[in-house]
Amino acid sequence: MNVVGEFFSSSMNECKFFDEFEQEFYAKKDKNYLYAIDQNHSYGLGRKHPNIIKIDCNNVGCIALQGINNTDTPAVKIVYLFIYEQKTGTGSLILSKLCALADKYNVLLELDAIPQKQTKDSISQEKLVCWYQSYGFNLEIEGQYLMRRYVQI
Repeated sequence: MNVVGEFFSSSMNECKFFDEFEQEFYAKKDKNYLYAIDQNHSYGLGRKHPNIIKIDCNNVGCIALQGINNTDTPAVKIVYLFIYEQKTGTGSLILSKLCALADKYNVLLELDAIPQKQTKDSISQEKLVCWYQSYGFNLEIEGQYLMRRYVQI
């Protein structure tokens, strides 16, 4: 299994985007590119599990990315992003890299700005939207959670 998921679109730009992200944040478990899966952070009614993000051989979070086939522009959906230790800058590091790669390969990014974890320390919906906006994401429909980030030159 790889980070892309089962609905990967075949755009060359998307392929390069995924390849470079995987090279930086995933440790290869073996020569067949098997990646570690986070069984504790499933999404989609428990049917799927995101891939673990590694920095310097440390598990720092998990992510699921998916190519979007129904667009004229190469596009990637950030289906799930969860950082294990909040307020360490790791989320910002990961999102910065995603945005830089999106710009490099002319890829539109899309996500639903919904907090993943509901605890007293969780980020609020409003703060999460503001955080994504600071990286160039825009709410597509007021009052909804869908956000997109268009290529920034």
